[in-house]
Amino acid sequence: MLFPEFSENKEDTIILYFSVDTGDVRNIQDELEKTYVCFEKMGTAVKDGKKYVTMEIKDEN
Repeated sequence: MLFPEFSENKEDTIILYFSVDTGDVRNIQDELEKTYVCFEKMGTAVKDGKKYVTMEIKDEN
C-alpha cells in the first residue's frame, strides 16, 4: 500500500502527494487506483524540484 508523503487542503478538496522517486508513474497510478477508490482526479506535479503523483479527493465536510 502506498502512503502520501504529504497532503494539501483546499476549499473543497484534499490533494495527496505520492513520491515518484522510485518507480514508474503509470505503475504508481495503477496501484493508487486500486487502493484509493474514492478519488476525483489523478495527475502529476513537481514541488520543490521533486516529482509526485497527485490524487484529489473531495472533502465532504
